[in-house]
Amino acid sequence: MTVGAGDLLRAFHWRLRSNRADAVHMLALPGSVLGSALRLPVRLRRAGAHRPRLAIVLLERMGDIVAAEPIARLARQRFPDAWICWIVQAPYASLPRSYPAVDDVVTVRCLTEWLLLQRLNLFDVVWNLHLNDACCPHCCIPRNEPGALPTLATYFEHGSLLAVHCLCAGLPPLDESPVLAPPPAAVAAVDALALPRRFIAIHGVSTDPRREWVTDKWRVLVDRLLAADPAASVVEVGTQPLVIRQDGARQRALCGGLSMLETAEVIRRAALHVGIDSGPAHLAHAVGTPGVLLLGRYANFRRYMPFSGDYGSGRRATVLQADGWAAELTTDAVFAAVQARLGAA
Repeated sequence: MTVGAGDLLRAFHWRLRSNRADAVHMLALPGSVLGSALRLPVRLRRAGAHRPRLAIVLLERMGDIVAAEPIARLARQRFPDAWICWIVQAPYASLPRSYPAVDDVVTVRCLTEWLLLQRLNLFDVVWNLHLNDACCPHCCIPRNEPGALPTLATYFEHGSLLAVHCLCAGLPPLDESPVLAPPPAAVAAVDALALPRRFIAIHGVSTDPRREWVTDKWRVLVDRLLAADPAASVVEVGTQPLVIRQDGARQRALCGGLSMLETAEVIRRAALHVGIDSGPAHLAHAVGTPGVLLLGRYANFRRYMPFSGDYGSGRRATVLQADGWAAELTTDAVFAAVQARLGAA
């Protein structure tokens, strides 16, 4: 399904009547689409007319983009001579830029912009990894392809995030670990932080509070971990601190000051990552750091497994599944899992 000017005008009419902020977003969309429509052919010509042009479309969410990295490698295997372009929103562009299989990254404002650009037929192959009812929250114009593709109500019934994204693109499901190598600039930035030699990385904040653990339980866990290993430290990552409110001799919060790739490098140096279902957990998976993950019920999914490969199989991670919400997991259970995973390292 592609979107036309009529769809955009009708949606703009309703947004103008109901939400002016959404209308402002849509008012800027034609100029953004025009700019992309002018720039993309130039980049495609530079890529070489003889090369097949393949677009991987996944615009947002750190965890999803990291989990989908094996799809870029699959594209390179199937089309070794192709110009592979990842379509993404600007805040997440650094992630696919770090994937060796990706030749170029094109940023768009929202999914509606991509659906409009798709009408230009600039690419020979398009792998759209979005759910079939995905839409820009401002434009509210959904992707609507024929066939029984995963939707928001069903997607975790199909397996891991990687498997779901494969199915959304009409590909056979993959079960691999993502691979991410932080670039030299991120490595240098983390070198300057003078991190402790041995530390556990933690992350507990989600865009959806239903995925979170209890703050008091986190603090009890950190106290027990520090008491159990006098040589270890705890470093909190993410956009905002939840557990470590003030840095101490063996506790440090690096929240809000790091890029996504710098966060990946911090987690890569950790002895273990302990966290909820979130972007940093997928970064830990991609950089090869062992993990302890806290999961529970989410939306209408009583049990689900977002991870593929070594994390999904349990080879590199211990995934604790609560019968109810993740917040119901006990501190004793998490502490025991951490100690067992550290002992197996």
